Amino acid sequence: MYARRDEAMTQRSGENAPDWLADAIAQANIPTLACVLVHLTGDRGWVEGRFVPTRTRGLDDNDDGGLPDAIQAEIRTAALTAIADWFRDGRVALVDPSDDLLVEMMSVSLGETIPPDYAAMIRHELQLDGGEAPEARSEPAVAPPPGFTALIIGAGISGLCAAIQFAAAGIPYRIVERRPALGGVWFENRYPGAACDVPSHLYSFSYAPFQWSRYFAGSREIHAYLEDVADRYDVRRHIRFGVEVTEARWDEVAQQWQADVVDADGARETLTASIILSGVGAFNKPRLPNVQGMDRFEGPSVHTARYPDAGLDLAGKRVLLVGNGASAMQVAPAIADQVESLTIVNRTPQWVAPFPKFQQTIPEALQRLLQTMPLYRLWYRLRLSWAFNDKQYDALRQDPTWDGQGRSINAINDAHRRGLTAYIESELGERRDLLPQVLPSYPPFGKRMLLDNGWFRTLARPHVELVTGAVTEVLADGVVTSDGATHRADAIIWATGFDVVNLLAPMRVFGIGGRELHRDWDGDDARAYLGTVVPGYPNFFCLYGPNTQYGHGGSLISVLERQMHYVMSLLRQMFANGVAVVDVRREVHDAYNAKVDETHAGLVWTYPGVDGYVRNSKGRIVVNNPFRIIDMWRMTDTADLSDYDVTYGADAPAMAAAR
Repeated sequence: MYARRDEAMTQRSGENAPDWLADAIAQANIPTLACVLVHLTGDRGWVEGRFVPTRTRGLDDNDDGGLPDAIQAEIRTAALTAIADWFRDGRVALVDPSDDLLVEMMSVSLGETIPPDYAAMIRHELQLDGGEAPEARSEPAVAPPPGFTALIIGAGISGLCAAIQFAAAGIPYRIVERRPALGGVWFENRYPGAACDVPSHLYSFSYAPFQWSRYFAGSREIHAYLEDVADRYDVRRHIRFGVEVTEARWDEVAQQWQADVVDADGARETLTASIILSGVGAFNKPRLPNVQGMDRFEGPSVHTARYPDAGLDLAGKRVLLVGNGASAMQVAPAIADQVESLTIVNRTPQWVAPFPKFQQTIPEALQRLLQTMPLYRLWYRLRLSWAFNDKQYDALRQDPTWDGQGRSINAINDAHRRGLTAYIESELGERRDLLPQVLPSYPPFGKRMLLDNGWFRTLARPHVELVTGAVTEVLADGVVTSDGATHRADAIIWATGFDVVNLLAPMRVFGIGGRELHRDWDGDDARAYLGTVVPGYPNFFCLYGPNTQYGHGGSLISVLERQMHYVMSLLRQMFANGVAVVDVRREVHDAYNAKVDETHAGLVWTYPGVDGYVRNSKGRIVVNNPFRIIDMWRMTDTADLSDYDVTYGADAPAMAAAR
């Protein structure tokens, strides 16, 4: 990849260093600059001795590296010279560092010991092997057979990810999107405070950087990013908006999919395709409680995912907020200054961690450095990823010898509990009386770890009331909660989450012999090999499928990129071998899912007393992935065609006979 990048860099030859560079370097992250210096100068001394930073803690970027001012100044001065030279001539002294050096640089920059088996992932994330960039693919191009087409369902992040890779491989595709615009959840979620709790530079495609204005972007900026990506990769012209797939059927004779669709006017049509890729996502079916009187309330009553485009006038109003998950924790601080009173109905407390750069803007000069200097951006992104990577995995493992009295599962997990408890206590200040209502009794990571954007400080305000319990009845002017109390309100905001276990519903999918996917899944018991393919449903691929969400970290986009990496590996092998149809073998699928369940049995989400949306009605964990990120990274690296029953195309009789 650096050969390709070096070619791009040399186009800058003769340019002067930009006038904003000094400001950018003065604000840049010291450990990241040190890694960049090793590449640009070839001197590994920048990650040795007196330049070694302190350990990065929690979600902090450790911008100064914990180093004395004089050492920081030395690094910044050298970085300014080296990066200015790069802007002039594009030269990189160390184009291809060894795996050992890459692991050492990563370890030093974080103050942690990174195992050697992460070297390939580090190299990939730094795009030294080309990464996922479609234009940088090192494998020989293999054209799809004549007439081969793909249908993508959904124009959210998954759909865009698939479209970009299909286009690069020369696969004709079209996208149907039920909403009037692309973006998926980031088109739909417009509630006050809506934002991503994954850093902006992680919550973006590895090959499509963006000049983010904030370290943790708001929903409107994320939607603007996805619009930009669609335009950059010429995806928009392939999308049919306002079109929903109601049913998809595998035609065994024609060896293709038939998809029944309906548009916003009710017009129906059947589309055909060689393969279907589902990008419908999981967080797209708002869940409202089934309580008496939901239609009785006389004021505004909205789910966060259906918040009006024009917003709600909450000034001076009594507002009732139901829920305390990620959405509620964003809404409450965002509206607290407007309302007369805010009543929050909360059933189960959540573990919440601090993230220092919440709502902080990225200085303009630093934005430019991140956008125009790939080495800096990629190292910054890579360092960020470790806090959301396997660093936390050991905290998820149940230790059968550990007596945590139901509140922790091992010594590391207990250390997290103590630290998070101390943080919550400090945020509550004088309102320590709220501690019994907000301190979870289950182990950290038992539910998705949330990030604090002022939630506890909001709860401590005098006009905010926290009610522990559930809404049992809705009245014309308020609600009744499970303690029998009545709470008057002028507006209700339901931050009650989504139905994420009934994947692909309400779309019906029929495979070989007329079998139906949701019957095979027994409703909410979805299973798939690598979260992507299901036996009996040939040429059908599902992004963000069952057991693909990392419960200990990671970015959804990195998950999708790896799934598409696997799908494209499989498709290239199909094209190269004249294979028209692939259907994952039952024994491969079952062995993988047995391993999923076996691994989950030793993790926090199956621990007694832990419950949440990741578990289905049968008690099985269907959302979270139980493996280390590095393990899934390897599993998805290269598809094995022998894992599939294959059918050869009409133009490959010799190959079929040879097999």
